[in-house]
Amino acid sequence: MKELIAPLAWIGIIAFLVWGVRRIRRERAAQHAAREALRQQAVAELRRFDGQDGHLARVEQVYQRARTGAKAIIVWDANGTSQDAWFHDWPGIPVGAYLLLAGTTGYGPHNHNPNVYYVHPDQVLTVI
Repeated sequence: MKELIAPLAWIGIIAFLVWGVRRIRRERAAQHAAREALRQQAVAELRRFDGQDGHLARVEQVYQRARTGAKAIIVWDANGTSQDAWFHDWPGIPVGAYLLLAGTTGYGPHNHNPNVYYVHPDQVLTVI
């Protein structure tokens, strides 16, 4: 009889651990889904204001980070076109973030691109 108790105890412990891990994963997935729904709701709200004070863009890729800022590719929400951007004093810009921007377009000497979007910190109106 003693030979059965130890394996049964291990089976019980393993089953409890599996149940606990699955529960934690379900809770995290539910929290992530709730956060994503709120984010999409906020983006939809920003789309109503696109073009009034600024323009809505999503950070597609950050391809260089420096102490003085970051070089990134943004995609404009209104038409889906991408554009190189330089974010002054913001090296930690998050990839995938939606931004309401009021920057300016100019020449980019780092890649000889005449169409780089320059953004200073005060020109980032909203971050989602």
